[in-house]
This record gives sequence, C-alpha cells and structure tokens, in this order.
Amino acid sequence: MMNIEEVKRPLQENGSRLIYQILDGLNWKQLTFKDISSNIDYITSYLIANKIENKKVLSLSMNCLTSFILESSLLSLGCNISFFDERILQSLEIKDEFDLIIINDIDKLSNNPIVRQFLDKGNEIISISGFQNTSKYKQNVKSIRHIYKLGLLSKKKLDGTLEGYLKNIKRSKSIEFVNLKGSIRVNTEDFLTIIEKYKDVFYGINKNEFSSSLYLKPDLFSKVVNYLFLLASKKFTNNNSLAEFIDNASEIMPRSLVIDSESIDYLIEVSISSNIKLKDIFGSKVKRIISYNYTNETNMKLIRDSGIELVTVVI
Repeated sequence: MMNIEEVKRPLQENGSRLIYQILDGLNWKQLTFKDISSNIDYITSYLIANKIENKKVLSLSMNCLTSFILESSLLSLGCNISFFDERILQSLEIKDEFDLIIINDIDKLSNNPIVRQFLDKGNEIISISGFQNTSKYKQNVKSIRHIYKLGLLSKKKLDGTLEGYLKNIKRSKSIEFVNLKGSIRVNTEDFLTIIEKYKDVFYGINKNEFSSSLYLKPDLFSKVVNYLFLLASKKFTNNNSLAEFIDNASEIMPRSLVIDSESIDYLIEVSISSNIKLKDIFGSKVKRIISYNYTNETNMKLIRDSGIELVTVVI
C-alpha cells in the first residue's frame, strides 16, 4: 500500500495507454492509466465527502487493483487498516469493532456468520463486486461501482484539490495482518523496502507482454504488487481465486505470473496428482514466476526444471 498521491504519479504520465484487464461478469473489461486515475479521484472524493477519515477499517478483500486503490486512499485519510484472509474467515475470532468493512463480493459472503453479524450491526460495508438485489442489504452496503458514481458528484462539490486536502491528514504508520497464528503489525515504511527489492524485476518485464497476479495471501508483498505493475507500466490482470486462474489461464496467456507461496504449492500438488505438466498448470506461455518468501527447495527445483524462471526474495 502507498499514499494515494504516489499511486497517481505514474498514471499521469501514461494517459490512454492500456494497463489493466479485469473479468467483469463473463466479459473482459480493459482499463487505461487515465481510467484508473479517474477511479482514484472518485473513490477519494467519496471518502472525503462522507468524512471517512481516521476510521478503523477491516479488509477482507482479495488483492485486486480496485481494493488496492481503496485501501491506499483510506490509508492516506488516516485510517487504521487490518487485513484478514477471507478464505479462513470462519476460523478467526474477530473481537475488535470496525467502522468500515471491505469485502470482495457481498453476495458470496452474506451468509457467512461473521459477515452476517456485520450486516446485522449496520456496519458500513463496501463490496468490490457489484450486486443486483439492492433491497437485500441495508443502505450501509455499497458497491464500488456505486461509489464511483457518488464520487463523481462529490468531486464537483469539493473545495480545492484532492492533493491539497490530503496533505493535511495525519496518516497511520502501521497496518495489521491477522491469520490463524495471530496478528502482526508492520510499519508502512516496510513497503518501500519491498518495492526497492522488486522494482527492477517488474521493470524487466517486456512492455508487450501481459502478466497475471494470483497473489491471494495477505502479506507485505501483496499490498505492493499492483503498485509495482503501475510503476513499471506493465499490463496485468488479477485473479481472485485459484479456480478463476485455472479457468482463465489459457485465455490470458501471461508470460509472467505473480503468485504467493501457498498457491504455488497447491498448483504443484495438482500437477503431480493429476499427472499434468507444470507448464500447463501455471500457463503454457509462462516463462517467469515472481513470488515472495518462497523457500520450498523441492518445488523450486521442479519449477526451474520445467524451464520457468523463479524470482523470490526471502525476508
């Protein structure tokens, strides 16, 4: 995660160039740098207009570009953010109270007991994915698409510039990651260390290639992956699940795959148990895998023996 002003900087230099592709229902939607810059303005304008500052935020969203922008905007507005892994949500006990909840898809999680509890309490919830039945939820649940519309109206009413407003906000110096082993609080300055270690790797991706991210694990690297793609101006897409990646790998045909350690091990298990070539599991065109803190020597050898370059930094 970054201050939202830093996220916007590389966007302003590239304008109408294609940078991102996202599956919207059954169709692929393409976004330019200019589209993303506008979305940032809409999100921050909405948050400012609705006085969503210095709030306690719980993010259950996957590591897509939209959630990254929303989380970075909230960080820039002084919010204190905790990240929980949606996949193990039922195994976690949430004791703290939160002002705002970010969810990837409210329709898919609305029957989860913890999410149900948030809904019953009237917590403000932002769903990254849209939902059709607006009467099913209270007014406190909004989709990101709805926020874009409200943000467009809010931006017109704001006094001064977004940058001028944000510079006066005192920002949180840390964020929290929670998993089955407990919680860990990290300094936001640590993001700069990760970016510095991986910057040349992302700059080294061919500008004509499409990359794919299957980074599902909430950790430090997950919160800078999207920024690294934007910074290096490399075209990419995100996947919200292993199933989504497997279904779409042949259609996207990425050359570089950014993937977390748990997902690597799972796909290699699938390869071995199904007797499918590793190249076909990761994608027939994949020539480079980028990961973080990956230390499984046996699987690292399998990857390299299959002709795929593996880049990982252990911290």
